Amino acid sequence: MSKNILSKNKLGQFLIGLALLLTFLTLPQPTLAIGPGTGGSKIRVSDERIGPYVLLVATSPLPVTVGQMSVWVRVTDGKTGKYRPDATVIIKATPREGGETLSAQASHQNAGNNYDYVAHFEVQTTGQWDITISVQDELGQVEVPPFTETVTRGLSLSVLLSVAIPFIVLAVVVGIYLWRRSAD
Repeated sequence: MSKNILSKNKLGQFLIGLALLLTFLTLPQPTLAIGPGTGGSKIRVSDERIGPYVLLVATSPLPVTVGQMSVWVRVTDGKTGKYRPDATVIIKATPREGGETLSAQASHQNAGNNYDYVAHFEVQTTGQWDITISVQDELGQVEVPPFTETVTRGLSLSVLLSVAIPFIVLAVVVGIYLWRRSAD
């Protein structure tokens, strides 16, 4: 009798653990991709000389999904290699399939430091987005060669559940098997 109670307690613990796991997997998780390096980033221009500047450009998160997309720019003087902290950096994102162009001035405040420039965009549609960047200060004005960013839907709850369900079923079957085996 005590062995039967013990095995029921183990089954109860297993089911509670499974319920907690399922609850955790189905709760929405915050996305904290607020700049390069968090959520991954993709370097688009890697220390390339453009006009009087050497520029480094990256987008994040990786992959870019519907929601916040960040574009990060580092501007240095092509001759001295010193950061250009007073440049004006304008970034535009235009959906290829048509729609409103998003435009923002990148700032040090968004970057969290005094030498990088970051602009955040709330991207509401999937597809190809053309990104253009202009940089201007006392050394002159340049346009970064445009590049294309692909925005996807990301992982939805239905995709996560379709991947998780076979493992959940397997865990339940193994749990029942072990419970029955221990009851004998």
